[in-house]
Amino acid sequence: MIYHLITNEFFKIIFRKRTYIGFLLIFILIPFIVWAIDDGGTALEKAIYGQLSDSFFFVGSLLNGYLASYLILAILINHMPFLSTIVAADIFSAEYSNSTFRFYLTRPVSRGAVLLSKIVLVICYTTILLGFFFGYSLLISTLWLGTGELAVFDKGILFLPENEIIYRFTIAYLASNIVMITISCLCLFISTISRNSVTPIIITISVVFIGTAISLIPIDFFDRINPYLFTGYINSFLVAFNDPIPWGHIRDLLAICIMWSGVFLTLSFYFFLNRDIID
Repeated sequence: MIYHLITNEFFKIIFRKRTYIGFLLIFILIPFIVWAIDDGGTALEKAIYGQLSDSFFFVGSLLNGYLASYLILAILINHMPFLSTIVAADIFSAEYSNSTFRFYLTRPVSRGAVLLSKIVLVICYTTILLGFFFGYSLLISTLWLGTGELAVFDKGILFLPENEIIYRFTIAYLASNIVMITISCLCLFISTISRNSVTPIIITISVVFIGTAISLIPIDFFDRINPYLFTGYINSFLVAFNDPIPWGHIRDLLAICIMWSGVFLTLSFYFFLNRDIID
């Protein structure tokens, strides 16, 4: 039964135009950013070298596809919560507004199974979208600019050898995906109680905005609560490029995001199972 529900939800998603908005934006925007990085490479290298160029003589160039991918991720990762909520916001709200849930009531399908199938699709969509973002960034950047060592900022300039870079991008992807899934679960929860697909996006992005602001404001109270907010981990993919990798921070990220995802999904089940949808 659950397999058929997941298949049904899958076909619903692939035939909705908004499903492809995030992929289309990423597909168009990333080549443009890579071109801009390539065009402004000299200024970028000067910014990276800084005053070191007065004391050292550098051979070769730091500008390559890995550095471009790293910069793209750092620039765009804060916008991914919006793209990852597009399907989650609509997956319940559209059915409420179109009264299609009444059809489910005529079939021997439990509400819990319906909700579970939608949760699976939301998680899969978020994972695939973020995977496309990371993979496409690396593909276009390396084809355009080539490969080499990756220079990042970690207590100064850190040079990562080429044989470690894909491994670190994989860790960055997994860490980011956990956070984005939590954000999608929040949006899905709001969608279970909203008849308008725009409202879940607005509320979710507002929560992310407030949480991000809390993580940036240097106030003691905010510093104490920030480690327990999933929004404080949106940029945590950067720790995958530290040496050594702070596994303790990644464990905290995993624990906090699983906790909040569990809260949002529990609330989703509660409200959806108890809601009168014949209205």
